Amino acid sequence: MDSLPNQLGYLLLDEDGAVIASNGDLENDERIGSIIVKMLRAAQKQELGLADAKDGFQRMTINYPDHCYIVCLSNKRIHIAKRLVSPSSEVIA
Repeated sequence: MDSLPNQLGYLLLDEDGAVIASNGDLENDERIGSIIVKMLRAAQKQELGLADAKDGFQRMTINYPDHCYIVCLSNKRIHIAKRLVSPSSEVIA
């Protein structure tokens, strides 16, 4: 997989959370994969038994001050990219 200049790492998981491919900061990082799979299940309400086929989402972003995780669901795969966040301009009052 080609990475973008601000991409720090990449993780591709199957629908059960097993690592298919990875690189960079997320190289074989099963711990992050497991945490994100749990977050996805909770967000989709599968653990609560409330999910409908029509409900759900395709993308989730987890933000930190210096980086973010972008999570996309596609073709029964979970794509996770760790990207560098450029510092925001501070406004001095």
